[in-house]
Order: sequence, then C-alpha cells, then structure tokens
Amino acid sequence: MTHAQKVATLIQAPRANAARLLTRWLTITLFAVVPVSSTAESSKRVLQIAVIDDVPSTRLATQLLVTAYATLGLRLDTTIVPSRRALLMADQGLVDGDLFRIEEVASQYPDLVQVPYPLLQGRLMAVVADPLADSLPAVNDRPLRVAVRRGVIIAEMTADRLGMKTILADNYQQMRALLDWGRVDLMLISDIEELSPLANSDWQDLGILPQPVTTFVLYHYLHKRHSDLAHDLAETLREMNENGVTLRITNQARLEHTTADR
Repeated sequence: MTHAQKVATLIQAPRANAARLLTRWLTITLFAVVPVSSTAESSKRVLQIAVIDDVPSTRLATQLLVTAYATLGLRLDTTIVPSRRALLMADQGLVDGDLFRIEEVASQYPDLVQVPYPLLQGRLMAVVADPLADSLPAVNDRPLRVAVRRGVIIAEMTADRLGMKTILADNYQQMRALLDWGRVDLMLISDIEELSPLANSDWQDLGILPQPVTTFVLYHYLHKRHSDLAHDLAETLREMNENGVTLRITNQARLEHTTADR
C-alpha cells in the first residue's frame, strides 16, 4: 500500500465509524419513539357504543360521532347488535351508550342521558305495492297491516298511534318479502338525511307516498355514568354544524350511498 493509500484509509475510517454510529443512533431513536406514540394513542379514553347494522344512516351517525369524540380527545368504538338489544345494553350499562334514538327515549329510559343537540333528522315514509299510489290503502273491515323493522321505535309508535296492526321484521329484505307476498298492506321506512333503502334501485317498482307519515329527530344517548360528557359533546356537535364539518361528512355519506347502489 502506498503512502497516499494509507492516508486515504485513515481519512475514510473516521467517516465510516461516524456513519455507523449515526445509523445506530437513528435505529435506537426510532424504536424508542414508536412505543411512546402507541402508548399515547392507547391511553385515550375509549367509549363503546351500541349500533345497529344494515341501516344506511348508521355509518353517517358513526362518522359524525367519531369526529366529535376525537375533538374531545376520546375514542369511539362500536358494537353491532340488533336494535332493541342495543338500547337495552346501553340502558343497563353493558356498553357506554346508544348511537341514536328519538327524543321520547329520554323519558322512557331514565338510565340514559341524552346529548342535547340533534344528531340527525328523519322522515317516516309509507311504502306500498302500487307504484302509482298517492295515499294509504283503503281497508274497511280490518286495521291496516304494516311491516316495521324490529326495534325502530318511531315506526312502532307511529303504527300504534294510527291503529295499524304491526308485523315485525328483522331486516329490510323481510319487510319487502311481506309486502310482495301480500302479508302486509304497507311498510314504514325511515329516511334519515336522505339515506334510506328507498334509494335502492330494487325498490323503484314500489309506491312511496309523497308525504311523510311523521318526522323525527335523533339524538345520541350515553349511559348515566358518562353524563359529564353530554354537554361537551352537544357543544362539539353544534360547532361541527356551524363550521361546515357536519355538512361535509353528510354529503360524503350521501355520495357513497348513491355510488354503492349503482
């Protein structure tokens, strides 16, 4: 090895050592940072909310509440269960709350606390087999028979108020089958923020009466052990509505719902 080569080797050696030291330091630093980040995420207070599946508005409501909870530094997780069970689980404190219910629930379930700001608004629509119908079927010798999704309280209450005979179904497919087979005279379907199965192309041969049977407002409910959150969540939902966040999330949900039907 020439003298020049020896000099070059001596110069490069510290650089190589420095590079190895830098690589080692970066590796240690990265591994040290990851647990801190994960710990911070996992330390967030988590609330488990009961939701029902197969309802187009469920996803919208969940997205709105995930955003509201995150604003307060909380995390929202969901448990999918049948509608009536969701309400009972929330009332008994088996979960931390129920996704959404009508206002009347506040007086019927004292262990639930209403978040006092409207989450969603809806209309209850009557659907009949005749696509040209513009009024309820005329039946003289018996009450109208109506298909209602099990656990949809507004539909159950409205059918009872109008003196109809309620036939409960577990899902929209069962409701449609009951109407097709002539087992019921109509269905009561919720249209919430323009999200409903009525937009499904498979239902276009049915008659949707032009005027809603009734309108309603949906609120988020918490078990009473979380009553301290109700006011802050209400204020957060109000701010989301005023600054356009609610409208943006709602429009996106409508777009996805329409696209999914194509």
